[in-house]
Amino acid sequence: MDEKIDFFIPPACLDETEKVFSEIKIFLASNGYRVRTEKRNLVVAENIYSAEKIGIIFSGHKVSFFLDKNHKGLDPKKLYQKIFSLCGSKREVVFIFPLSKGKAKPKTFFSKNREVYNWAFLAVPLLTLLILMAEIFQASIWSLFLYTVLLVFVFISLVSLVLPIALKATRTDDKQLLVIKIQVDGQELPREKYLSTKKALYQVVSQKIDEETISTVLRNNSVNPTKLSIYVFDFKELFQTNKKKPRVYLVNTVKRVSYSISFPRPLILISTGLLAELTPEELKGVLMHEYSHIKNRDTVVLPLIVLSGIPIAYWILSSSLPLSFFVVFLVAYYVSLSLLFKAIELRADVYATRKVGGDVYSKTIVKLEYPRLIRHETAVTKILNLLNIASYPLPTQRLHAVEHSHFIKGHIFEMIKFLFS
Repeated sequence: MDEKIDFFIPPACLDETEKVFSEIKIFLASNGYRVRTEKRNLVVAENIYSAEKIGIIFSGHKVSFFLDKNHKGLDPKKLYQKIFSLCGSKREVVFIFPLSKGKAKPKTFFSKNREVYNWAFLAVPLLTLLILMAEIFQASIWSLFLYTVLLVFVFISLVSLVLPIALKATRTDDKQLLVIKIQVDGQELPREKYLSTKKALYQVVSQKIDEETISTVLRNNSVNPTKLSIYVFDFKELFQTNKKKPRVYLVNTVKRVSYSISFPRPLILISTGLLAELTPEELKGVLMHEYSHIKNRDTVVLPLIVLSGIPIAYWILSSSLPLSFFVVFLVAYYVSLSLLFKAIELRADVYATRKVGGDVYSKTIVKLEYPRLIRHETAVTKILNLLNIASYPLPTQRLHAVEHSHFIKGHIFEMIKFLFS
């Protein structure tokens, strides 16, 4: 086999692995190939006319084709289009309810969507501002540095207190959440029908939760799903064995957002968009990713590392070194921070993989990163991503780290290697 072609399963098909694998075999038969070997997720087929062989490995989140260099007549893109049309035509509707104890009815859960604002450290502007302050007030750079470190800790503390209130988040680490997902053909449910169906479900979920009861309520409201999934997210038991038990807050937004703060009290913020998209095991992977940031105190360590460039930059400007030396330092400082931020994200991915398994976490990455995954990667896009301090590692780099998570210790320098893979 001389050529390898990968394509990632569309998110809507990731929970339909048997259907996808069956579709692969049908695709081979329709293109004149006969299956010679079939072992779990491996298929080797031979063309009945030319004896040309093809190997296919199905790993749950992607399909890998191994083709002869001069293969003819088989276009893997057609299989991708067929699978996409198979799953992409389904519309998913989600209902979310908190499960209360006893016979008390659940409270109404959210009414309006809220935007989640991105918090970022402005390293270079902060560096420039502090240097200017030192020049204007003739203050010691070290005293300014210490004051700034103090302010950073105060800022992080305020964020951890104010953020859940500002976003009108609901604390969920002591609760269970019920998520009902249905697939319907054609267009999405009209708003009026959605609200009336949710109200009807609201009346029964506090009494009995099973597929038959939910299906009856849906049918009574003229909703006929092609697929029904019922999940219970138990946040209370999730961190039972962890030394640091973070508070988990839920924000009502369709955006798929997760965020963590490790100081002064561990806190994880997730969105209803994640609940709607992921299964309980996949959401656990996201929470374990965020818990890795808490465990390693990333939200405290990173600002300190950012601020460590201040005395160095001031020393360069105060000395007789040429200005070009300062420019080189700023570029190296910026690139190093970008690599560090991305390596920390990969380390969190590796930690999450060890908690939930590679198959589950790979599917999670595909679901959350699918728009980036289907873009064609070039050397230029990799370089631009490395230079973008605010961006995540490329999805392929994240998946590569997940695949090798059992062979690495998870050190930062190990993670940096994956950024150049």
